[in-house]
Amino acid sequence: MTKVFLSLIYYSFYLIFPLIILLIWLTKKRTNKKITFEIIILLTISLFLIWSRFIEPNLLITKKYNFNLENPDNKLKVIIFSDIHIGVYNEKKILDRVVKKIDKINPDLVLIPGDFVYFADEEKLNDYFSILSRIEAPKLAVLGNHDYGREENNISQRITSSLEKAGVLMIDNKTKVLEINNKRIEFIGLADIWVGNPDYSVLNSDNSESGASLRILLSHNPDSVYEVSNLNNAKKIDLMISGHTHAGQIRLPIIYKKIIPSEYGFDKGFYNINNINLFITPGIGNVALPLRFLNLPEISLMEVNF
Repeated sequence: MTKVFLSLIYYSFYLIFPLIILLIWLTKKRTNKKITFEIIILLTISLFLIWSRFIEPNLLITKKYNFNLENPDNKLKVIIFSDIHIGVYNEKKILDRVVKKIDKINPDLVLIPGDFVYFADEEKLNDYFSILSRIEAPKLAVLGNHDYGREENNISQRITSSLEKAGVLMIDNKTKVLEINNKRIEFIGLADIWVGNPDYSVLNSDNSESGASLRILLSHNPDSVYEVSNLNNAKKIDLMISGHTHAGQIRLPIIYKKIIPSEYGFDKGFYNINNINLFITPGIGNVALPLRFLNLPEISLMEVNF
């Protein structure tokens, strides 16, 4: 899909409003005052499209979760959000709304598992992400598959640079140890499994931070949990954080599971895969179609007890 084609899709939904006016006019013109089945169906479809295009994608919520390890003595308030997809469907203002909500929560930590853009204007990357500098808590992130752009125009380094200028610690194929609330926490990041060439050697237990009280893995695509769980001599991961699935984005019953881009059928929320605790946040933005249905854009607020 090209940016021009996606823009046409985006703006074509405004045609719904004259269609509704036409349907109402046709209904009033009927002499017998009987609304036909066809008009009812068209009105229903139109209302569905209005909700999923113009209303639900703008209803940004904060949902709370709890994650407990055995014998917890410490608490960590963590914000997780992903799949912002600034570009053809989402403007910079979505990040402004996210940051304002985070400011009110005052978390200990912010984790962003990728997909920052979707056909974004490359010249505006610094402007897009500069607002993240307002978040005072440590911010760690990895890139998602859409952050690499097209093969002939890989923009991953430019996105990484813009995010780092905003104070985001980019940990693709890296580890980082931070002291938060007087506890050492080790963060491991993996590059995207589809296009980013993940380096699983960062999970080698010989490179583990022995003094860490908690170990968190950040990987955009949750499917990589199976690659991680099959590693020999891998460090123990307490919690893996992912995005990517959009929780189906348009959650039409039964149908939505068929379109989730996961080989293993991941959706959202918590999973335990081969003794690895995995959490998938449903994301904020959209791809392919600018629609969300029964799937509000979400900032995940997790209280981690460890």
